[in-house]
Order: sequence, then C-alpha cells, then structure tokens
Amino acid sequence: MFCCHCGGGPFGGGPFGGSSTVATALPTRFLCMTLQTDLLQNPVALVQVAPGRLMVAERDGKVQLVDLTSPDQRLSQPEVVLDLSDKVFSKGDHMGLLSITLHPRFRTNGFVFIMYSADTDDREFHHRQLISRFTLSSSNATEIDRFSELVILEIYQSAPTGGQIWFGSDDHILYIAVGDGSRARRRRFDRGSFSGKILRINVDVDPARDGNVPYKIPDDNPFAHQPSTLLPEVFAYGLRNPWRCSEHEQRRESKKGISSCSGTGTARIVCVDVGSKFSDFNIIQKGGMYGWLDEAFSPCHDLESCRNTTKLKSEFKLPICRYLGIAVGGLIYSPWNAYLFADYLRRSFHYLKSTHSGTTWLRGSVEIIDNATTCGPDHSSLSDQTILNLQQTPDKELYVLTVSTDQTGDEPNGHLYRISAPKADAQIKSVRSRQTSLTATISLILCTALQTTMFRF
Repeated sequence: MFCCHCGGGPFGGGPFGGSSTVATALPTRFLCMTLQTDLLQNPVALVQVAPGRLMVAERDGKVQLVDLTSPDQRLSQPEVVLDLSDKVFSKGDHMGLLSITLHPRFRTNGFVFIMYSADTDDREFHHRQLISRFTLSSSNATEIDRFSELVILEIYQSAPTGGQIWFGSDDHILYIAVGDGSRARRRRFDRGSFSGKILRINVDVDPARDGNVPYKIPDDNPFAHQPSTLLPEVFAYGLRNPWRCSEHEQRRESKKGISSCSGTGTARIVCVDVGSKFSDFNIIQKGGMYGWLDEAFSPCHDLESCRNTTKLKSEFKLPICRYLGIAVGGLIYSPWNAYLFADYLRRSFHYLKSTHSGTTWLRGSVEIIDNATTCGPDHSSLSDQTILNLQQTPDKELYVLTVSTDQTGDEPNGHLYRISAPKADAQIKSVRSRQTSLTATISLILCTALQTTMFRF
C-alpha cells in the first residue's frame, strides 16, 4: 500500500532523481467570490461555531465573531470575542496568533483551542509557541473567557515559524503542525525537539484517572513505545514550515478502514510545506519522515552530522507535488474532485488532480470571474489583496481570507470572501471576452508519482 509521491524536481532530476512530467492538459476552471466583510485585521484562520457564524482569528491576537445570517446587512460587522493582543508576539513573519480550532464536543464543553506566538526571556530562543485551551464565557455564550486559558503545550523556537492545530475527523485527537523554527540547527530531524514535526496528542484527560497533566500520548502514536527514537508526541517529522494542513476522506480505503497514509481511520492529511521559493504538497503518513525540498543541499543532507539524528534510518517520504511558488493550501473541492489551493504572492488559485492511474499529478488554472451576469450582483475580485488562507466549514462552504497590500496604519486591511460555483459554462464562455477577471498565473509544477497510489482525488 502506497501513498502518492512526486518524482523529479525543478533541479533537473535533483534530489529525487528520475524523470519528471510537466503538469499540463487540465482545463481552466472558474469560481465566483462574494465579499462577506472587509473589517478584519490580518485574518489568518477561521472556525464555524454555528451555521453562518464564524470565529475569525487575527494575527495580532484578536478573535472576531462574524455573523453572516443577518438579512438586512450585506457586509457583516465583526465583534471581538477574545483579545490576546497583550500576550501575542507578532513581530516578524509567521508570528502572532496562528491557528484556532474547536473541540469536537464544542457545543457541550465550549472548548476553543488556539496556537499563538509569545515572547520569551530565554536568550537562547527567539520566541515560544503556545497551544492553549480556552472556554466560552459562562455569562456570555458568544465570548471566550481569556482568563480560562490552560496551556497545553509550550514549544521554544529559535526563529520565526508557522504552525496549525486541528482535531482529527475520525479520531478526535489534536494534531499540531510545527515549523522547524531554526536556520542552521535544522531541528526538523532533532529527536529531542517538537520543531519541524506533526504532533498528535489526546487532550481529553481525566484528572482522577490521568493525574494533573494537560494531555496524554495516544497509544497508537508511531513513537509512543520507542523512547530511543523520537518524542512520543511526534506523528511525522522532517518538515520545514507546514503552514496549512487539511484532512480529507479518501476515495478508496484499505482493508479494515484504516488509511494507509494517516494510519488512524479513513481520513488523510495533506500538508503544504512552504519555503521562500518552493512549496511541497505532502500526504502525511504515520511515522513518516519528510526531507523538505532542500534535503540535498542543507547541512542535514548527511543526517549523521546533525544534532540528535544519529542512526535515523527511515526513508524520506517524497511529496506528491513540488510547486514553484508560495502555496496556500488547500482543500478538496468536491464539485471538481480536485485539490484547490492558492498562491500567496501571485494572488491566484490553482488545482491539482491525479490521473486515473495515479502516476501523474496535473495542475489546472482557476479564474475568478468578475461579472454580474455569471456570479451575481455582489461578485468580487481580489485586485490588490494577498491570499492568507483558504478554508472549508463543516457545511461545505468555502471561504478565503485576504489582506490588502496597500493599506497602512490601523485601518482594517482584512477581508473574508465566500467562494461559489459560477453559472453554466456556456454563460461563462459568452462573457469571457468582455469581462475583467483575475487569471491564475501559470506556474511550473513537476508532479510525477514514483509509486502506485491506492487512492486519489
């Protein structure tokens, strides 16, 4: 049983070796965008607390409640429900309030989990990353009690780095994506560090049974019973900056309903590992080691020369695709049965789709239609905005978070858009010649699978 991998690379064979197939031959797809609010400040993530009601996390430390159910208000007026701006350290890229997720039993326990950067007095490190649990206020069900904070995990980082938290859809375990937070040290392979890893912990603890601990180790974690290898919290490792991950149900399941990738049910995890020039799309395997795109050129190409990596003999898990650009992942868009993602700098959308044989991954371009006939009177376009996140809510609504590049001062610069399918293709073709559209920039992607896949988009 194999997962999809990407052969070749933009280095003429490069670290992966072998030949490459240039991703072409997929038709251009079309989407519409509708502005929901433009009164946010550096929005980075969102969760749905009820149909039409979203909590949006802002990089500077606030969580805003956006109510999209009001019929008499076209653009929603956000309401601050949590303010951690005095705690959040947001000076630098990949810093600040990074991620927010709800406990699977949120409606009964009111637990909200947040990942954020905090300052540190330890001169050896640049900052700390905190994963904390908060609880809804007992006096106001729409507010989060900032004094209810319970720090679940604290990670010391040597340089700015991103991260994300989410609960597994089939195991209700908390997953934590952590960047390697270092330059020369390459902690992604460090056996004694949480950096550069996907962590997996159980936050449903019973003090009477488990003692006074914020979490416990799932018994089926890959290194739970191997103390000489990696920390027991580690689920996968060798990542640079897993800025965005998402879970998807696989179309074909292995026997007994266990995913050959995640090893924990029928869902699989796709993470976009981001660098300054390239992005790797990885399907995260239980216990997998990911060499990142510079594995042939970094100080850790020879693992024996790196700190705490002696005798690590696992093989690198190769990405299904390597993208020339800074990718913002991403999710499975079911109408296309394809993986939809964005480009941070090019302000564009793309999609990936595997062939029927699963041996090649192809890229297609996406156009955001700016035409009232096709998309309705409230249609929008991105123009001067940078894409920060692309998310799907449990009711299958797609949202995009953006920030204006020409905004200055303390004025709101963040936007929330809803993505929807346009009207029939025939109508699209009839207006394309006279519309103004944001056309996805064509980028080079080399996406050849090295092994046969059991499942595909």
